[in-house]
Amino acid sequence: MNNFLEYVNHNPMDELKIFSGKFISIGFLSKYPDALKEYINDLEKNCFDTSNFELVVAIPDSDEDYKSYLKLSEEASIEFKFIRSPHIRLNAIKSLNIILNEVSDQNTYFYIVHSDRCRFTCKNWDLIIKQYINCVPDDMFFLRGSNFSKNIKLRTSAQDSFYNPEQWAVYTRKYLKAIGSFPEFHTGHDGACEMIQHFINKNKKDPYQRDILMPNIMHSDIRTIPSKDTTGGKKRFYERYYINNFFYKRYFSIKGLESYKKSSVQVLLQHIIWKNKYIKAKIIQKNKVLSIQFEDSKLAFSYSYKLNIFELLKEKYHYFYGTNHGLNFAHRFYFIIKYEQGFSIIKNIVFFFNRHIQNIKNPTKNKLNFIISFCLAYLGKIFTFIFFTEPINNQVEGLFGDKEFKNVLYSNVIKDAYKNKFNQKSLDQIAKEIEAKD
Repeated sequence: MNNFLEYVNHNPMDELKIFSGKFISIGFLSKYPDALKEYINDLEKNCFDTSNFELVVAIPDSDEDYKSYLKLSEEASIEFKFIRSPHIRLNAIKSLNIILNEVSDQNTYFYIVHSDRCRFTCKNWDLIIKQYINCVPDDMFFLRGSNFSKNIKLRTSAQDSFYNPEQWAVYTRKYLKAIGSFPEFHTGHDGACEMIQHFINKNKKDPYQRDILMPNIMHSDIRTIPSKDTTGGKKRFYERYYINNFFYKRYFSIKGLESYKKSSVQVLLQHIIWKNKYIKAKIIQKNKVLSIQFEDSKLAFSYSYKLNIFELLKEKYHYFYGTNHGLNFAHRFYFIIKYEQGFSIIKNIVFFFNRHIQNIKNPTKNKLNFIISFCLAYLGKIFTFIFFTEPINNQVEGLFGDKEFKNVLYSNVIKDAYKNKFNQKSLDQIAKEIEAKD
Protein backbone atom coordinates (compact mmCIF):
# COMPACT_ATOMS: atom_id res chain seq x y z
CA MET A 1 0.00 0.00 0.00
CA ASN A 2 2.81 2.41 0.84
CA ASN A 3 4.37 2.04 -2.59
CA PHE A 4 1.60 4.19 -4.10
CA LEU A 5 1.98 6.92 -1.50
CA GLU A 6 5.67 7.22 -2.40
CA TYR A 7 4.81 7.96 -6.01
CA VAL A 8 1.70 10.05 -5.55
CA ASN A 9 2.37 13.13 -3.47
CA HIS A 10 0.31 15.92 -4.95
CA ASN A 11 -1.79 13.81 -7.31
CA PRO A 12 -1.06 15.54 -10.64
CA MET A 13 -2.26 13.40 -13.54
CA ASP A 14 1.23 13.11 -15.07
CA GLU A 15 2.63 11.61 -11.88
CA LEU A 16 -0.26 9.20 -11.71
CA LYS A 17 0.71 7.75 -15.08
CA ILE A 18 4.32 7.07 -14.09
CA PHE A 19 3.78 4.32 -11.57
CA SER A 20 1.80 1.35 -12.74
CA GLY A 21 0.74 -1.32 -10.29
CA LYS A 22 -2.35 -2.95 -8.90
CA PHE A 23 -4.19 -0.74 -6.42
CA ILE A 24 -7.86 -1.64 -7.00
CA SER A 25 -9.75 -4.87 -6.31
CA ILE A 26 -13.19 -5.27 -7.87
CA GLY A 27 -15.41 -7.97 -6.44
CA PHE A 28 -18.99 -9.17 -6.93
CA LEU A 29 -21.21 -12.15 -7.62
CA SER A 30 -21.72 -13.38 -11.17
CA LYS A 31 -24.30 -15.83 -12.54
CA TYR A 32 -24.08 -15.19 -16.28
CA PRO A 33 -20.74 -15.63 -18.11
CA ASP A 34 -21.89 -13.71 -21.19
CA ALA A 35 -22.84 -10.67 -19.13
CA LEU A 36 -19.50 -10.81 -17.31
CA LYS A 37 -17.64 -11.03 -20.63
CA GLU A 38 -19.28 -7.78 -21.77
CA TYR A 39 -18.37 -6.16 -18.46
CA ILE A 40 -14.72 -7.25 -18.74
CA ASN A 41 -14.53 -5.97 -22.32
CA ASP A 42 -15.79 -2.59 -21.14
CA LEU A 43 -13.22 -2.47 -18.32
CA GLU A 44 -10.42 -3.24 -20.77
CA LYS A 45 -11.64 -0.66 -23.27
CA ASN A 46 -12.00 2.25 -20.83
CA CYS A 47 -9.19 1.78 -18.29
CA PHE A 48 -5.76 3.42 -18.51
CA ASP A 49 -3.83 0.27 -17.58
CA THR A 50 -5.23 -3.23 -17.00
CA SER A 51 -2.48 -3.88 -14.45
CA ASN A 52 -4.03 -1.24 -12.14
CA PHE A 53 -6.79 -3.56 -10.96
CA GLU A 54 -7.96 -7.12 -10.44
CA LEU A 55 -11.40 -8.66 -10.79
CA VAL A 56 -12.61 -11.38 -8.42
CA VAL A 57 -16.09 -12.90 -8.69
CA ALA A 58 -18.05 -15.59 -6.88
CA ILE A 59 -19.91 -17.96 -9.19
CA PRO A 60 -22.60 -20.64 -8.65
CA ASP A 61 -21.28 -23.89 -7.22
CA SER A 62 -21.69 -26.12 -10.28
CA ASP A 63 -19.30 -27.88 -12.67
CA GLU A 64 -21.02 -26.48 -15.76
CA ASP A 65 -20.68 -22.88 -14.57
CA TYR A 66 -17.09 -23.50 -13.55
CA LYS A 67 -16.14 -24.56 -17.09
CA SER A 68 -17.71 -21.44 -18.60
CA TYR A 69 -15.88 -19.11 -16.23
CA LEU A 70 -12.61 -20.97 -16.63
CA LYS A 71 -12.79 -20.39 -20.37
CA LEU A 72 -13.54 -16.73 -19.78
CA SER A 73 -10.56 -16.35 -17.42
CA GLU A 74 -8.26 -17.80 -20.07
CA GLU A 75 -9.47 -15.27 -22.64
CA ALA A 76 -9.41 -12.15 -20.43
CA SER A 77 -6.41 -9.82 -20.56
CA ILE A 78 -7.07 -8.49 -17.05
CA GLU A 79 -6.17 -10.26 -13.82
CA PHE A 80 -9.32 -12.30 -13.23
CA LYS A 81 -10.03 -14.78 -10.45
CA PHE A 82 -13.21 -16.60 -9.51
CA ILE A 83 -14.41 -18.86 -6.72
CA ARG A 84 -17.30 -21.29 -6.46
CA SER A 85 -19.67 -20.34 -3.68
CA PRO A 86 -23.02 -21.63 -2.40
CA HIS A 87 -23.76 -18.14 -1.07
CA ILE A 88 -25.25 -16.52 -4.15
CA ARG A 89 -28.75 -15.53 -3.11
CA LEU A 90 -29.99 -13.81 0.03
CA ASN A 91 -26.79 -14.50 1.97
CA ALA A 92 -24.56 -13.25 -0.84
CA ILE A 93 -22.72 -10.90 1.54
CA LYS A 94 -20.90 -13.97 2.85
CA SER A 95 -19.39 -14.39 -0.62
CA LEU A 96 -18.45 -10.70 -0.81
CA ASN A 97 -16.59 -10.97 2.49
CA ILE A 98 -14.79 -14.12 1.37
CA ILE A 99 -13.65 -12.27 -1.76
CA LEU A 100 -12.68 -9.20 0.29
CA ASN A 101 -10.78 -10.94 3.09
CA GLU A 102 -9.49 -14.18 1.60
CA VAL A 103 -9.32 -14.26 -2.19
CA SER A 104 -8.52 -10.76 -3.43
CA ASP A 105 -5.08 -9.18 -3.14
CA GLN A 106 -4.89 -7.85 0.43
CA ASN A 107 -2.39 -5.16 -0.58
CA THR A 108 -4.65 -3.17 -2.88
CA TYR A 109 -5.68 0.26 -1.60
CA PHE A 110 -9.25 0.39 -2.91
CA TYR A 111 -12.04 -2.17 -3.04
CA ILE A 112 -15.14 -1.83 -5.24
CA VAL A 113 -18.30 -3.91 -5.05
CA HIS A 114 -19.65 -3.87 -8.58
CA SER A 115 -22.03 -5.75 -10.84
CA ASP A 116 -21.71 -7.01 -14.40
CA ARG A 117 -24.46 -4.55 -15.32
CA CYS A 118 -22.44 -1.56 -14.09
CA ARG A 119 -20.36 0.66 -16.38
CA PHE A 120 -17.87 3.45 -15.67
CA THR A 121 -18.69 6.79 -17.24
CA CYS A 122 -15.33 7.84 -18.58
CA LYS A 123 -12.05 6.77 -20.04
CA ASN A 124 -9.14 6.23 -17.65
CA TRP A 125 -11.46 5.67 -14.70
CA ASP A 126 -8.61 3.94 -12.85
CA LEU A 127 -6.44 7.07 -13.02
CA ILE A 128 -9.26 9.22 -11.69
CA ILE A 129 -9.68 6.91 -8.70
CA LYS A 130 -5.92 6.91 -8.20
CA GLN A 131 -5.97 10.64 -7.48
CA TYR A 132 -7.80 9.95 -4.23
CA ILE A 133 -5.14 7.77 -2.61
CA ASN A 134 -4.43 9.24 0.84
CA CYS A 135 -7.01 12.05 0.38
CA VAL A 136 -8.00 11.35 4.00
CA PRO A 137 -4.76 11.16 6.05
CA ASP A 138 -5.64 7.98 7.97
CA ASP A 139 -6.79 6.21 4.76
CA MET A 140 -10.25 5.31 6.10
CA PHE A 141 -12.87 6.62 3.67
CA PHE A 142 -14.99 5.82 0.66
CA LEU A 143 -15.69 7.65 -2.58
CA ARG A 144 -19.16 8.51 -3.79
CA GLY A 145 -19.13 8.14 -7.54
CA SER A 146 -22.67 8.11 -8.90
CA ASN A 147 -25.07 10.80 -10.09
CA PHE A 148 -27.31 9.81 -7.20
CA SER A 149 -24.72 11.00 -4.67
CA LYS A 150 -24.08 14.18 -6.64
CA ASN A 151 -27.54 15.41 -5.63
CA ILE A 152 -27.56 13.83 -2.21
CA LYS A 153 -29.25 15.48 0.73
CA LEU A 154 -28.28 15.35 4.39
CA ARG A 155 -29.42 12.05 5.91
CA THR A 156 -31.53 12.45 9.02
CA SER A 157 -31.68 8.83 10.15
CA ALA A 158 -30.40 5.31 9.56
CA GLN A 159 -33.56 4.61 7.54
CA ASP A 160 -32.97 7.66 5.37
CA SER A 161 -29.43 6.40 4.77
CA PHE A 162 -30.62 2.89 3.92
CA TYR A 163 -33.14 4.26 1.45
CA ASN A 164 -30.57 6.55 -0.23
CA PRO A 165 -27.35 4.50 -0.48
CA GLU A 166 -24.29 5.04 -2.63
CA GLN A 167 -24.64 1.87 -4.65
CA TRP A 168 -21.26 1.93 -6.38
CA ALA A 169 -18.93 3.28 -3.68
CA VAL A 170 -15.14 2.92 -3.89
CA TYR A 171 -13.95 1.86 -0.42
CA THR A 172 -10.47 1.82 1.01
CA ARG A 173 -9.48 -1.53 2.47
CA LYS A 174 -8.54 0.17 5.71
CA TYR A 175 -12.08 1.57 6.00
CA LEU A 176 -13.65 -1.84 5.41
CA LYS A 177 -11.29 -3.46 7.90
CA ALA A 178 -12.15 -0.82 10.50
CA ILE A 179 -15.92 -1.33 10.18
CA GLY A 180 -15.48 -5.12 10.33
CA SER A 181 -16.27 -5.97 6.66
CA PHE A 182 -19.77 -5.93 5.16
CA PRO A 183 -22.58 -6.76 7.66
CA GLU A 184 -23.75 -10.27 6.82
CA PHE A 185 -27.26 -9.89 8.27
CA HIS A 186 -28.04 -7.59 5.31
CA THR A 187 -29.00 -8.79 1.83
CA GLY A 188 -27.02 -5.96 0.23
CA HIS A 189 -23.78 -4.16 1.04
CA ASP A 190 -24.71 -0.60 0.06
CA GLY A 191 -27.56 0.12 2.47
CA ALA A 192 -25.65 -1.42 5.37
CA CYS A 193 -22.51 0.66 4.74
CA GLU A 194 -24.60 3.79 4.37
CA MET A 195 -26.19 3.15 7.77
CA ILE A 196 -22.73 2.79 9.30
CA GLN A 197 -21.70 6.06 7.67
CA HIS A 198 -24.77 7.71 9.23
CA PHE A 199 -23.38 6.97 12.69
CA ILE A 200 -19.85 7.97 11.63
CA ASN A 201 -21.19 11.35 10.52
CA LYS A 202 -22.97 11.74 13.87
CA ASN A 203 -19.77 11.07 15.80
CA LYS A 204 -18.45 14.56 16.57
CA LYS A 205 -15.22 13.14 17.96
CA ASP A 206 -14.22 11.87 14.50
CA PRO A 207 -12.35 14.75 12.80
CA TYR A 208 -12.69 13.54 9.21
CA GLN A 209 -15.44 13.36 6.66
CA ARG A 210 -15.17 9.79 5.43
CA ASP A 211 -17.55 9.86 2.49
CA ILE A 212 -15.92 11.85 -0.31
CA LEU A 213 -17.91 13.05 -3.32
CA MET A 214 -15.87 12.72 -6.49
CA PRO A 215 -16.13 15.69 -8.86
CA ASN A 216 -15.76 13.24 -11.73
CA ILE A 217 -18.90 11.13 -11.66
CA MET A 218 -17.67 7.59 -12.08
CA HIS A 219 -20.75 5.54 -12.91
CA SER A 220 -22.92 6.07 -15.94
CA ASP A 221 -26.68 6.11 -15.48
CA ILE A 222 -27.00 5.79 -19.25
CA ARG A 223 -24.66 2.85 -19.85
CA THR A 224 -25.33 0.95 -16.61
CA ILE A 225 -28.05 -1.65 -17.14
CA PRO A 226 -31.04 -1.14 -14.76
CA SER A 227 -31.70 -4.16 -12.54
CA LYS A 228 -35.25 -4.37 -13.92
CA ASP A 229 -33.79 -4.98 -17.39
CA THR A 230 -31.53 -7.87 -16.41
CA THR A 231 -32.33 -11.58 -16.68
CA GLY A 232 -35.76 -12.24 -15.21
CA GLY A 233 -36.92 -8.68 -15.83
CA LYS A 234 -39.44 -6.93 -13.61
CA LYS A 235 -40.82 -10.21 -12.30
CA ARG A 236 -37.49 -11.27 -10.81
CA PHE A 237 -36.87 -7.71 -9.62
CA TYR A 238 -40.12 -7.59 -7.63
CA GLU A 239 -39.61 -11.10 -6.25
CA ARG A 240 -36.13 -10.25 -5.02
CA TYR A 241 -37.02 -6.94 -3.43
CA TYR A 242 -40.24 -8.16 -1.85
CA ILE A 243 -38.47 -11.15 -0.26
CA ASN A 244 -35.53 -8.97 0.80
CA ASN A 245 -37.99 -6.76 2.64
CA PHE A 246 -38.78 -9.61 5.04
CA PHE A 247 -35.46 -8.71 6.71
CA TYR A 248 -36.10 -4.98 6.82
CA LYS A 249 -37.14 -4.99 10.47
CA ARG A 250 -33.90 -6.78 11.44
CA TYR A 251 -31.86 -3.91 10.02
CA PHE A 252 -33.56 -1.56 12.48
CA SER A 253 -33.63 -3.79 15.55
CA ILE A 254 -31.67 -2.60 18.58
CA LYS A 255 -29.01 -5.20 17.77
CA GLY A 256 -28.78 -4.04 14.17
CA LEU A 257 -28.67 -0.32 14.96
CA GLU A 258 -26.04 -0.81 17.66
CA SER A 259 -23.90 -2.84 15.26
CA TYR A 260 -23.69 0.21 12.94
CA LYS A 261 -22.81 2.48 15.83
CA LYS A 262 -20.21 -0.05 16.98
CA SER A 263 -18.57 0.10 13.54
CA SER A 264 -18.44 3.90 13.75
CA VAL A 265 -16.67 3.68 17.12
CA GLN A 266 -14.20 1.16 15.68
CA VAL A 267 -13.30 3.68 12.97
CA LEU A 268 -12.75 6.39 15.59
CA LEU A 269 -10.50 4.15 17.71
CA GLN A 270 -8.49 3.07 14.66
CA HIS A 271 -8.02 6.76 13.88
CA ILE A 272 -6.75 7.39 17.42
CA ILE A 273 -4.28 4.50 17.11
CA TRP A 274 -3.04 5.90 13.79
CA LYS A 275 -2.85 9.51 15.00
CA ASN A 276 -0.90 8.72 18.15
CA LYS A 277 1.27 6.09 16.42
CA TYR A 278 0.48 3.50 19.03
CA ILE A 279 2.44 0.29 18.53
CA LYS A 280 0.87 -3.09 19.33
CA ALA A 281 -2.34 -1.42 20.47
CA LYS A 282 -5.62 -3.18 19.78
CA ILE A 283 -9.33 -2.64 20.22
CA ILE A 284 -11.12 -4.77 22.79
CA GLN A 285 -14.76 -5.01 23.82
CA LYS A 286 -16.36 -5.36 27.23
CA ASN A 287 -20.15 -5.44 27.21
CA LYS A 288 -21.10 -2.59 24.86
CA VAL A 289 -17.93 -0.58 25.40
CA LEU A 290 -14.93 -0.53 23.04
CA SER A 291 -11.49 0.50 24.29
CA ILE A 292 -7.89 0.64 23.12
CA GLN A 293 -5.69 -1.83 24.96
CA PHE A 294 -1.93 -1.29 25.07
CA GLU A 295 0.83 -3.85 25.27
CA ASP A 296 0.91 -3.57 29.06
CA SER A 297 -2.85 -4.37 29.14
CA LYS A 298 -3.80 -0.84 30.18
CA LEU A 299 -7.00 0.55 28.66
CA ALA A 300 -7.71 4.01 27.27
CA PHE A 301 -10.24 5.83 25.06
CA SER A 302 -13.32 3.87 26.05
CA TYR A 303 -16.54 4.54 24.11
CA SER A 304 -19.96 2.95 24.40
CA TYR A 305 -21.94 2.04 21.32
CA LYS A 306 -25.18 1.52 23.23
CA LEU A 307 -28.05 3.60 21.85
CA ASN A 308 -29.62 6.00 24.31
CA ILE A 309 -33.40 6.12 24.53
CA PHE A 310 -33.67 9.26 22.39
CA GLU A 311 -31.53 7.79 19.61
CA LEU A 312 -33.56 4.60 19.67
CA LEU A 313 -36.95 6.34 19.55
CA LYS A 314 -35.81 8.58 16.70
CA GLU A 315 -34.48 5.68 14.64
CA LYS A 316 -37.58 3.58 15.30
CA TYR A 317 -39.86 6.44 14.25
CA HIS A 318 -38.05 6.81 10.94
CA TYR A 319 -38.01 3.03 10.52
CA PHE A 320 -41.81 2.86 10.73
CA TYR A 321 -42.63 5.97 8.72
CA GLY A 322 -39.73 6.32 6.31
CA THR A 323 -40.32 5.63 2.60
CA ASN A 324 -39.10 2.38 1.07
CA HIS A 325 -40.35 2.08 -2.52
CA GLY A 326 -43.84 1.12 -1.32
CA LEU A 327 -42.62 -2.27 -0.09
CA ASN A 328 -43.17 -1.51 3.60
CA PHE A 329 -46.72 -0.49 2.78
CA ALA A 330 -47.34 -3.69 0.81
CA HIS A 331 -45.89 -5.87 3.57
CA ARG A 332 -47.95 -4.11 6.22
CA PHE A 333 -51.21 -4.69 4.35
CA TYR A 334 -50.45 -8.15 3.00
CA PHE A 335 -53.12 -9.61 5.30
CA ILE A 336 -55.63 -7.69 3.14
CA ILE A 337 -54.04 -7.52 -0.32
CA LYS A 338 -53.39 -11.26 -0.46
CA TYR A 339 -57.05 -11.43 -1.50
CA GLU A 340 -58.12 -10.08 -4.90
CA GLN A 341 -60.89 -7.94 -3.45
CA GLY A 342 -58.62 -6.72 -0.67
CA PHE A 343 -55.97 -5.70 -3.21
CA SER A 344 -58.59 -3.76 -5.16
CA ILE A 345 -59.78 -1.93 -2.02
CA ILE A 346 -56.27 -0.93 -0.88
CA LYS A 347 -55.35 0.08 -4.43
CA ASN A 348 -58.36 2.42 -4.62
CA ILE A 349 -57.50 3.88 -1.20
CA VAL A 350 -53.92 4.53 -2.32
CA PHE A 351 -54.98 6.17 -5.58
CA PHE A 352 -57.62 8.27 -3.83
CA PHE A 353 -55.35 9.65 -1.11
CA ASN A 354 -52.35 10.12 -3.39
CA ARG A 355 -54.38 12.22 -5.81
CA HIS A 356 -55.05 14.70 -3.00
CA ILE A 357 -51.48 14.47 -1.66
CA GLN A 358 -50.17 15.45 -5.10
CA ASN A 359 -52.74 18.27 -5.29
CA ILE A 360 -51.16 19.74 -2.15
CA LYS A 361 -47.68 19.49 -3.66
CA ASN A 362 -48.87 21.02 -6.93
CA PRO A 363 -51.71 23.36 -5.85
CA THR A 364 -54.17 24.98 -8.23
CA LYS A 365 -55.76 28.42 -7.90
CA ASN A 366 -59.03 26.90 -6.73
CA LYS A 367 -58.97 27.44 -2.96
CA LEU A 368 -61.90 25.15 -2.25
CA ASN A 369 -60.23 22.21 -4.01
CA PHE A 370 -57.01 22.94 -2.17
CA ILE A 371 -58.77 22.91 1.23
CA ILE A 372 -60.54 19.62 0.40
CA SER A 373 -57.29 18.04 -0.78
CA PHE A 374 -55.45 19.32 2.29
CA CYS A 375 -57.97 17.70 4.64
CA LEU A 376 -58.02 14.40 2.74
CA ALA A 377 -54.23 14.33 2.44
CA TYR A 378 -54.01 14.78 6.20
CA LEU A 379 -56.48 11.94 6.65
CA GLY A 380 -54.22 9.79 4.45
CA LYS A 381 -51.30 10.54 6.76
CA ILE A 382 -53.37 9.52 9.79
CA PHE A 383 -54.28 6.29 8.00
CA THR A 384 -50.64 5.24 7.46
CA PHE A 385 -49.62 6.55 10.90
CA ILE A 386 -52.14 4.26 12.61
CA PHE A 387 -50.79 1.25 10.71
CA PHE A 388 -47.12 2.10 11.39
CA THR A 389 -46.09 2.22 7.77
CA GLU A 390 -44.63 4.50 5.10
CA PRO A 391 -46.73 7.38 3.78
CA ILE A 392 -48.76 7.08 0.59
CA ASN A 393 -46.89 8.64 -2.33
CA ASN A 394 -46.20 8.16 -6.03
CA GLN A 395 -44.01 5.13 -5.35
CA VAL A 396 -46.77 3.32 -3.47
CA GLU A 397 -49.25 4.19 -6.20
CA GLY A 398 -46.82 3.05 -8.89
CA LEU A 399 -46.32 -0.27 -7.12
CA PHE A 400 -50.05 -0.98 -6.81
CA GLY A 401 -50.67 0.23 -10.34
CA ASP A 402 -48.18 -2.21 -11.86
CA LYS A 403 -49.81 -5.46 -13.03
CA GLU A 404 -46.44 -7.22 -12.85
CA PHE A 405 -46.24 -6.51 -9.12
CA LYS A 406 -49.72 -7.91 -8.58
CA ASN A 407 -48.77 -11.06 -10.51
CA VAL A 408 -45.66 -11.47 -8.36
CA LEU A 409 -47.68 -10.90 -5.18
CA TYR A 410 -49.94 -13.85 -6.09
CA SER A 411 -47.10 -16.04 -7.38
CA ASN A 412 -46.03 -19.25 -5.66
CA VAL A 413 -42.68 -17.63 -4.80
CA ILE A 414 -44.31 -15.07 -2.48
CA LYS A 415 -46.97 -17.47 -1.20
CA ASP A 416 -44.26 -19.99 -0.28
CA ALA A 417 -42.26 -17.24 1.44
CA TYR A 418 -45.19 -16.52 3.78
CA LYS A 419 -46.05 -20.19 4.15
CA ASN A 420 -42.48 -20.97 5.21
CA LYS A 421 -42.44 -17.97 7.60
CA PHE A 422 -39.43 -16.25 6.09
CA ASN A 423 -39.80 -13.32 8.46
CA GLN A 424 -39.16 -15.64 11.41
CA LYS A 425 -36.05 -17.38 10.07
CA SER A 426 -32.42 -16.42 9.76
CA LEU A 427 -30.95 -15.25 6.48
CA ASP A 428 -28.88 -18.42 6.21
CA GLN A 429 -31.89 -20.69 6.70
CA ILE A 430 -33.95 -18.98 4.02
CA ALA A 431 -31.09 -18.82 1.53
CA LYS A 432 -30.49 -22.55 1.87
CA GLU A 433 -34.19 -23.28 1.33
CA ILE A 434 -34.31 -21.18 -1.82
CA GLU A 435 -31.10 -22.63 -3.23
CA ALA A 436 -32.34 -26.18 -2.56
CA LYS A 437 -35.31 -25.52 -4.89
CA ASP A 438 -33.18 -24.15 -7.76
